[in-house]
Amino acid sequence: MSFDLRINWLSIYQGHLRLLLDVVLLGVLLVLGANVKNMWGPTTKRGFFCDDETLMYPYQENTVSPTVLHWTSLHLPLMALLILETSRCWRTAGVGWQKFWPVYNTLRWFVFGHAAETLIKDMGKQVIGRLRPHFFEVCRPQLFDGGFCADDAHRQGGVYHMTYTCQPELSGATAEVLRDVHVSFPSGHSSMAFYGLVFMALHLQRIRWPLPGSLVRPSCQLLCVGFASFVGLSRVMDYKHHWSDVVAGSLLGASIAFAVVRAAGQEQQFRLKSMQQHANTMEPQAAAVAKAGAGDEVGPGAEQLAHDLCQITFHSSN
Repeated sequence: MSFDLRINWLSIYQGHLRLLLDVVLLGVLLVLGANVKNMWGPTTKRGFFCDDETLMYPYQENTVSPTVLHWTSLHLPLMALLILETSRCWRTAGVGWQKFWPVYNTLRWFVFGHAAETLIKDMGKQVIGRLRPHFFEVCRPQLFDGGFCADDAHRQGGVYHMTYTCQPELSGATAEVLRDVHVSFPSGHSSMAFYGLVFMALHLQRIRWPLPGSLVRPSCQLLCVGFASFVGLSRVMDYKHHWSDVVAGSLLGASIAFAVVRAAGQEQQFRLKSMQQHANTMEPQAAAVAKAGAGDEVGPGAEQLAHDLCQITFHSSN
């Protein structure tokens, strides 16, 4: 029985090691995503034409504020997934960690996708450095010769200006607004909204919840995708982004959501298949123990054998 006990402890060790690695990797990715702007250095500084009408829109406040965006696209979906998966696992058979593993699996892939979306989005913003539609309103650029785009000498355009200085004293823009004017591509609002809400819609489809066969699930999915679309449209309406920024951000968020939901589903199917194969392997051994015990008096050795087999069956499924 010493060999069986070694398998038992090895299974426990591997399960804890995988959990520790997941937590460490998710922490590293979240830190990287939150500090891309600081680690990358100055954003690429792009020039402009003085007659570029796509940069002449007025500055407006956000229809969907960053706080509302984070709650609707990150915090609420995360809490909904936690409550939904916990309630589903609570009604299933199982003991301890094995019973609630789907909760962990769903949440880790959601957090992983969020970190990936943030990392790729911020990297794109820093590399591309596209100017926002309200660039002229916020920057009021002074050109290399000391003139402005409103001057007769520059009004006709035709010259791509790379050397200029923003004049916040003329526009009243804060330092944060001036830094933000160079990161139009891709749309961060659209990317986050489409990631979190499309993930939620796809997850509902995967688990067939609620009420399979009714229109309740499609209605919930429509609500998720509809609000994500509204967030993207509001970015164009508020002159925060060009339409192509919103398309790119929406595709980025939705693509990552598709990828991680698929990965989470495949991981869960693989685990269930492995558990079933292990159960089929252990059934003949358990039957042999029961058969031996039925013909003879059950002694301490038989009881210890049955106990060890049960322990191996439980821990190897973790």
